[in-house]
Amino acid sequence: MSLDATVAAKPARLEGKTLLFFLTLLAALGMLATNMYLASFPSLGKDLAATPAQVKLTLTVFLLGFAAGQLIIGPLSDRFGRRSLLLAGLVLYALTSALIAIAVNIEWMLGLRVAQAVAACTGSVLARAVARDLFSGDELTRSLGFVTTMVAAAPGFSPLIGGLIETFAGWRATFLLLAIVGIFATIIVWMRVPETHHARDTAPGIGQAFASYFTLLAKRDFIVPTLATTCAMAGLFAFFASSPGIFIERYGVSPALFGLIPCVTVFAVFAGGFSAPRLAKKWPGYRPIILGLVLMLIGSSAILALTYSGNAGMYQVLGVLLFFLFGMGVVNPLSTVFALRPFPEKAGAASALIGFFQMAGGAIGTMLLGVLPFPVLPALPIVMVGGSILGLAAVLLGRKPS
Repeated sequence: MSLDATVAAKPARLEGKTLLFFLTLLAALGMLATNMYLASFPSLGKDLAATPAQVKLTLTVFLLGFAAGQLIIGPLSDRFGRRSLLLAGLVLYALTSALIAIAVNIEWMLGLRVAQAVAACTGSVLARAVARDLFSGDELTRSLGFVTTMVAAAPGFSPLIGGLIETFAGWRATFLLLAIVGIFATIIVWMRVPETHHARDTAPGIGQAFASYFTLLAKRDFIVPTLATTCAMAGLFAFFASSPGIFIERYGVSPALFGLIPCVTVFAVFAGGFSAPRLAKKWPGYRPIILGLVLMLIGSSAILALTYSGNAGMYQVLGVLLFFLFGMGVVNPLSTVFALRPFPEKAGAASALIGFFQMAGGAIGTMLLGVLPFPVLPALPIVMVGGSILGLAAVLLGRKPS
């Protein structure tokens, strides 16, 4: 009996809510590796004799590696299966995280961050692909909605955890913790996660698997919801990237208390994500996504109006920001479901392409903050408004006539 068959026969394999929580962990590996060490930037730079620009580059190269790696992992998983790639990715994630924890210079760390990014994106891509393999219909909407919502909320909690680790143990302990998480996930996959892509033996060749990207990009059912989630992620990443400048520098919040702000605001993302399946069941088609984009536009426009009216107090900004985050919480999971649902035979490639666009949107959103010739307020709401309008236009113009 093969190893896959042996694992599949075990009654202790992950199922139900336990499986969903584990898929969430896999999908969140990238977010943990990008957000947990943000509070450690100053000490990391001092320890490795690196400039602030070089320290920020450790985040940039990770985002680039994460985006590009997904385009490779997706088609490979459609052709060769999920489990073996997932195991390889998790082993690499644990190894690179451990090596970063003992890095002696910034050049060493930069190279390892690229490898860590490719490993992390394996978990992200294959978590969505496994969900698509196992679920369909309303169950797919609920499962992917849960995973996507929890991952979008991860940046709200990880800076607080990273800040506490930095305070008591230093930045190297953060990456040591990531290595432990990677080892734990590897053991779980080895012991309790069987292969889920059973049609891989009849799948097209590797060249055709990569060519499926062009097929997907030509499909309205794929590109419209993908553009919606890309625009939503641009605003979300812009918010998290600019939040230290807004709350610490502008409003004078202490670094210790700063970590609590994303934790509070992220509950709006939870509320939107858990409302999404109910809205999808009540309103067919793109109407729930349109509602979410409208709420994003309302929230971001309100922040912009407060900024130019001179009434942009911290609590006022946080209050209207909740509209944006709730709307994003609705748009992100439903858009992911809409983009994946029509293409079960290309679930790996579709998942990879969605992830690539989301990460590219996040990178563009954060880069625009530095390019715009404005302070962080109003630069943030300008990025958010622009993303909301583009996402809304993509859905309204690209959806099929009813």
